[in-house]
Amino acid sequence: MSISGTGYIKREEFAVFANVASTGTAEWELIGDKVEEMSLEMNPNVETMTDVTGNTSTTLDKYEVQTSVSPMRAKRESKLFAILYGIVKEEKTLSDVERDFLCVNIFDKVGEGAEATYSAWKQKGVIAVQSYGGNTQGLDIPFNIHWIGKKTYGTFDPTDKEFTEE
Repeated sequence: MSISGTGYIKREEFAVFANVASTGTAEWELIGDKVEEMSLEMNPNVETMTDVTGNTSTTLDKYEVQTSVSPMRAKRESKLFAILYGIVKEEKTLSDVERDFLCVNIFDKVGEGAEATYSAWKQKGVIAVQSYGGNTQGLDIPFNIHWIGKKTYGTFDPTDKEFTEE
C-alpha cells in the first residue's frame, strides 16, 4: 500500500468501473454519473451463540457483497446502458448477466508523476436490474452488482484505462 498524506479521503478517490467490451481486451467504463451514494455493502454473515456453560462466541464466516447503483440514468453513448438494456429486453439470467468489474483506489498510488498507477482489484459481478422507466428526469435503469468469485489484485493505469494483475 502507498497511502500517504493526512486528512480525510474524498469519496471520488474510490471508483468502480464495468468491463463493457463485448469480447477481447477489457474496456472500462466508469460507473456513478449522477449517483450520489454508492458503496460496497459488505453484508457480513455473523453468527453468535451461547453454549451450555454460558460462554458466548461470535463467528463471521463470509461476506455477501453487493453494490446498488441508483439512479442509473440511460445515456445513448454508454456501453453499460446498452448492456443493461439488453438484460431488460431479453430478460437475461445466469451467466448472461455476469460481467467483470474493477474497483480502483485512487488514494493508494503506486509510482509518481505520469507513470503513477492506482491500487485496484478486478472481480466478477452479477448484474440484477431493479427496474426500467423512471420519472420525467429521464429513463432510469437502476441495478445491483452482486459480487462473486475471488478478487484479482493489481494496478490501474488511468491514462490507458488498463488493469495489470500483480
